Amino acid sequence: SDATFTIVGPPAPSITVAAPNGSETWEAGKKQTISWNYTGSPGSYVKIELLKGGVVDRVISSSRPITSGKYQWTIPSTLASGDDYSVRVTSRSNSSYTDTSDATFTIVGPPAPSITVAAPNGSETWAAGTKQTISWNYNGSPGSYVKIELLKGGVFNRLISSSRPITSGKYQWTIPSTLASGDDYSVRVTSRSNSSYTDSSDASFTITEVSDQ
Repeated sequence: SDATFTIVGPPAPSITVAAPNGSETWEAGKKQTISWNYTGSPGSYVKIELLKGGVVDRVISSSRPITSGKYQWTIPSTLASGDDYSVRVTSRSNSSYTDTSDATFTIVGPPAPSITVAAPNGSETWAAGTKQTISWNYNGSPGSYVKIELLKGGVFNRLISSSRPITSGKYQWTIPSTLASGDDYSVRVTSRSNSSYTDSSDASFTITEVSDQ
């Protein structure tokens, strides 16, 4: 040859995390795509790990074909909230070929368990002997069943229902016809499995006697 020429050899083996790569917000319980790129021949399979605060939290996938370039991850619904998560993708055959998200991303965990009385929530007037709807909302997992109580002047008066599925969100209560009149009644709904998850009417409501109607 009159002059030299160049041969470009194979690219150096490498793996690069493409997503999540920082600033994303992912919600626990939802499906998200982890993706990566690679050059050369870093190996046929990769391991995918979740890091929290730079420390391994869990293995997302122990072995995934590197050529797929992605993994559909269903984030555990119980995963704690945090803004210090990252993903690491590593060659199964040579751990020196690895990469981690350039910056941390956020996982929004499940809402804190809570119960909220919706009705009666204050100012209602219910007549003794009539059927009325007690209702509530809940977040997270405060338990499968609730107990419903009637309070008078903030003091326990009687048990309305000892156990009601929390998912029903309501209870049809026939008010005893003998219940005394009063404008200081409230309802309390409490988890059967954890009594710290409880709520009472925001304000008192009135029950009138049958003879008052």
